[in-house]
Amino acid sequence: MKTKDSLFKKFRGQVFKNKDLSKIAAYKIGGKAKFLLVPKKDEDVEEVLKVSQEKSIPLFILGSGTNLLISDKGFEGIVLWMGPRAGEKINQSIKVLKEDDQSVLIKVPAHFSKAQLLDFSLRKKWSGLEFSAGIPGSLGGAVYMNAGTKWGSYGEVIECVDFVSAAKGHFSLTSKDIGFRYRGHGEGLLDGATLVSSVTLKLSKTKPLEKILSTVDEIYSYRGLRQPLELPNCGSVFKNPVNSEKGAGRLIEAAQLKGSKVGGAEVSLKHANFILNTGSAKAQHVHSLIRKIQNKVYAQFSINLEPEVIFLGKF
Repeated sequence: MKTKDSLFKKFRGQVFKNKDLSKIAAYKIGGKAKFLLVPKKDEDVEEVLKVSQEKSIPLFILGSGTNLLISDKGFEGIVLWMGPRAGEKINQSIKVLKEDDQSVLIKVPAHFSKAQLLDFSLRKKWSGLEFSAGIPGSLGGAVYMNAGTKWGSYGEVIECVDFVSAAKGHFSLTSKDIGFRYRGHGEGLLDGATLVSSVTLKLSKTKPLEKILSTVDEIYSYRGLRQPLELPNCGSVFKNPVNSEKGAGRLIEAAQLKGSKVGGAEVSLKHANFILNTGSAKAQHVHSLIRKIQNKVYAQFSINLEPEVIFLGKF
């Protein structure tokens, strides 16, 4: 139900109460948000942050919902949904800060998707983002997760990031300040209520377009053959452990968990680090299957698998 609420009188975007989040999340499961707010302008974002802090209402910044498991019980707070705004085009929103024969420095609003940025860079014949082919989600999420593949990650091309939070207001951090690491960043630096407003990246202009396109095609083919894209999922569920020669998927497979099910949630037969919603899954099914995998892998290999997926709400 879309409605205005006395809490958000100055908010010019859309306000939804008790909004079903399952339609937004990549898993297509999860409960309702007490408030779902869709900003229209940057000022709207600042207003939500202010209300959240002043009224002590929990806040979660939602991008594309691709690396997220939302509790069946929902979220008793504000979900600020940062997606592309109506009529906004990436080619009109990107700012070129610096450019020479070798490289280009660009600033991109964080609510645009990784796919949109990759497509734009290919049209401009810029390289550096090939690794992101096929990675879903927004650029804001890419910062929080240091999203990447075995071909590279965003931390390698990000120069600095602009943030906004109720506690600190507007602030910027360099890549070094953020401390990008495998699927993450410096501990205690950022939280789910700190919004990524824009990302500055340095891309190369020296690689021939044919090589760029060849690499992108290779990655798309690899992902299509080895990853289950036909059913709702959140991508890789676990981070690859640093203390193991085997990645998470190989460990799960070695524990003979491929095809394991809890309710409508199933470990993919194609890639064991993917848990699928086969059509009738609840968030609790996925959560229980995650715990089952962690327990069995630890029992067999004494390795703790750390979730890559983010949990929202109470489980």
